[in-house]
Amino acid sequence: MPAPTILPLLWTDVPLHADALALVTPHVRLAGPNLPAGIAGPGEIAAADAVIAGAQRRWDAAAFSTAPRLHVIARTGIGYDNVDVPAATAAGICALNTPEAPTESTAEFAITLMLAVTRRLPVADRQSKAGDWRLDASVLGHDLAEKTLALVGFGRIARRVAEIARALRMRVRAHDPFMTPATIAAANAEPCATLDELLRGADVVSLHAPFTPATRGLIGPAQLALLAPGAILINTARGPLLDETAVLAALESGRLRGAGIDVWAREPIDAGNPLFHHPRVLATPHMAAFTDEGRRRSHTAAAAGVLAVLRGERTPLLIDPAAWDRRKRGSGPTAVPSAAASQSA
Repeated sequence: MPAPTILPLLWTDVPLHADALALVTPHVRLAGPNLPAGIAGPGEIAAADAVIAGAQRRWDAAAFSTAPRLHVIARTGIGYDNVDVPAATAAGICALNTPEAPTESTAEFAITLMLAVTRRLPVADRQSKAGDWRLDASVLGHDLAEKTLALVGFGRIARRVAEIARALRMRVRAHDPFMTPATIAAANAEPCATLDELLRGADVVSLHAPFTPATRGLIGPAQLALLAPGAILINTARGPLLDETAVLAALESGRLRGAGIDVWAREPIDAGNPLFHHPRVLATPHMAAFTDEGRRRSHTAAAAGVLAVLRGERTPLLIDPAAWDRRKRGSGPTAVPSAAASQSA
């Protein structure tokens, strides 16, 4: 009698979308803290062949050393700050992300923050619900039409923000050190050679840059001073891009009329963070990509990427292409069937 099939173990701390669960359950055993009852089985990270990772846990050389069977780690979304990709490659682990998945959800959210802050919707909501029904300076808004939008970074999300903003008749300009002026101009935005040029006189600034050592505190006192008086600031990228103390000071001085901030230097947020509680800050808990459609795109892409690597198939989701040649061979006790075999079964 043949030995029973033992499927590879996929560990996740992500509450996976139902469509992602349906994709992986025929091919792997599942373990982790956020899986529905009846789906998660026994298993720890040390026994995992694959991981789908969220944003909270740090995955570095020490973490990888405790998971000797690990072949692939997929980080949902674009950002992978908490995954040490060189350490993964050195350990023979393929690190993946899903950069296309959050584009629409995050872009729409950035525009939503612009509209809500500019029209002072949070103030109007609080006051009217408290029985303070009035139209005065506290809820006097402004139009976005004909205002200058400065996009810091011009990747997928920023380009979609630019498209929506142009429909609102905003003047859009962008700075991205990794893009040529011709590329930015081809997307119907005004290219700016430097960050200072971008920010000077802007009415709205929206951050779409990655977090790296070079971009920590990218927007501080000097940069905020370049904005038009009464500008608004939007951050749906990464919290450490902002000098939070400088943003608070700019709000207090009136240099900034308001801010919409979805990402924070420390998450979950410190209860006493004065910027989070400021009355002219629309503060949200890192939810820009948190739509049903966005979760489905991200989670199913991560799941498909994990299964591809376990099958021995190269995936375009590799963050470091060099990892493919350094990867561990095989997928543990039993290989995941090929895509063709799965479809014909």
